[in-house]
Amino acid sequence: MKFRSPISIAAGVALAVSLVGCSTAGGPTKPDASEGLCTSTPVAGGSITVAKQTETLSLSPYSTPGGFGDTEALNMIFETLIRMDPTGNSQDLVSGVADTWSTSADGLAYTFHIRDGATFSNGRHVMADDVKYSLDSWSDPDVSQWASFARGYDSTTVVDDSTVKINMTEPIGGFLYSLAMVSAGILPQEEAKAAGDSFFDSPIGSGPFAVDKWVKGSSISFVKNDWYWDTSGPLLDSVEFRFVSDDNNRTLALRSGDVQMVDNVPWSQVKTLQSEASLTIEEFAIPSWILLSLNNQKGPFADQNVRQALSLAIDREGVNEKIYFGMGEAPNSILPRLRLDADASTIAPTAFDLNKAKELIAASKYPNGFEATLEYPSGNAAFDSLAVVLQAYWAELGVTIELLPEDQGTLSKNFTGGTYDIMLPYSFAASDVPVPDEFAEFYAVQGGTNGFFTWWNDPEIEALVLDFTGTVGDEERAAKWPAIQAAMLEAQPAINVLNLPLVNGHLNNVCGFSTNPIGQSTFTTTWIAG
Repeated sequence: MKFRSPISIAAGVALAVSLVGCSTAGGPTKPDASEGLCTSTPVAGGSITVAKQTETLSLSPYSTPGGFGDTEALNMIFETLIRMDPTGNSQDLVSGVADTWSTSADGLAYTFHIRDGATFSNGRHVMADDVKYSLDSWSDPDVSQWASFARGYDSTTVVDDSTVKINMTEPIGGFLYSLAMVSAGILPQEEAKAAGDSFFDSPIGSGPFAVDKWVKGSSISFVKNDWYWDTSGPLLDSVEFRFVSDDNNRTLALRSGDVQMVDNVPWSQVKTLQSEASLTIEEFAIPSWILLSLNNQKGPFADQNVRQALSLAIDREGVNEKIYFGMGEAPNSILPRLRLDADASTIAPTAFDLNKAKELIAASKYPNGFEATLEYPSGNAAFDSLAVVLQAYWAELGVTIELLPEDQGTLSKNFTGGTYDIMLPYSFAASDVPVPDEFAEFYAVQGGTNGFFTWWNDPEIEALVLDFTGTVGDEERAAKWPAIQAAMLEAQPAINVLNLPLVNGHLNNVCGFSTNPIGQSTFTTTWIAG
């Protein structure tokens, strides 16, 4: 069996030389679906171990410093009133803790009925008081880091034990999607209050699985919630997430059978792994991107000319072909591809234009260049190469970059603390919703995440975003968003290097795996074939 090693930093230096001034094109590699074993009738039972690129750092829906590593685990434990389609077949919202819901004509009230079978993993039924407690906590900035998701939320009224009414101060177009995010997960009021902060060491939720054991820095395991309302799943008895940030070690574990599934298959190994008879590689189109954050508090990055120049100096087609093997897509937004986006014929993707980039640097407050650091996730072969390539690209502008590979905990601390210069803050970045509202507010609306930790703000764009997120009708929202998409791309508070799919790999006897529209799975339909 041949093994193709990921590109090292040393190889990245040579790659940087080959990419500067070179542009090549390539199409995405499409994986083959698993056949044979998985055509039989699904069976219940068994366990799987999944090697995860990103570590779970928190089990509180109100604080997620580990990003995707946290939200993936939280979605196993907590369920929301309504959910994004777990099959990933649509971007629609479907039932969760609530089985029915309605919206008032003026958009100022939502009524939810809690399904009869909604039960916490300790056997207690979910009650309206639990929902009120959870949503009041979610919306409280003293409790939740993500209270900004609750814009427009006023209060929850308990109508009866199984019915709640959410009262709004103003209509919010994407509010139902906010309710479908795990930050609005339903907690058991009595148990959470009694345990205090320690509740989140081993939280109780009403999701399909419950926490079994969490070995911080190593793994987290889940056992089936026997009280879960959906009798068709989960089929597995247990699931373990093993934290393996190193790309090479993750795929070695899959090949040896030490784990049965891996997420974020290294781009350099996709084609090789596809050729192995025992493995299935699956590609999911989700709103994921290479987020390159610029700290607008630091002198050079407060200058829009500098920000635009850094983006224009990136040969995205070359990066896509040489590092991501043609699986990426050149973006026409600072955000990932989202519902309501204008297409490339309306808003063109950012071009590779080194001459224009040099002109912008010359017109900036830093015509002779500057020095800065680039922090990025360690153990990620693609980012090792990308960092070296960016260093070389920006050297053409007189910008000297020091490369600092770091663990996720350090990255998260420096990112949210605003101590960085330039950063790739997550080994895997994805929107929590398929609509633009979340990250548009993160970047444009003051407070909350401080411009998604760029400390950028433009009052005119902020006004446009507030108007957009306050618009309820789909047609009206679709008409308003492209102007914001274009304005934010011009302002360039952060850089989208490429849009990317999620690529997972698993043994052929692991069947029925699916993700919701943002790439998160609750493993409810996953099963093991004989």
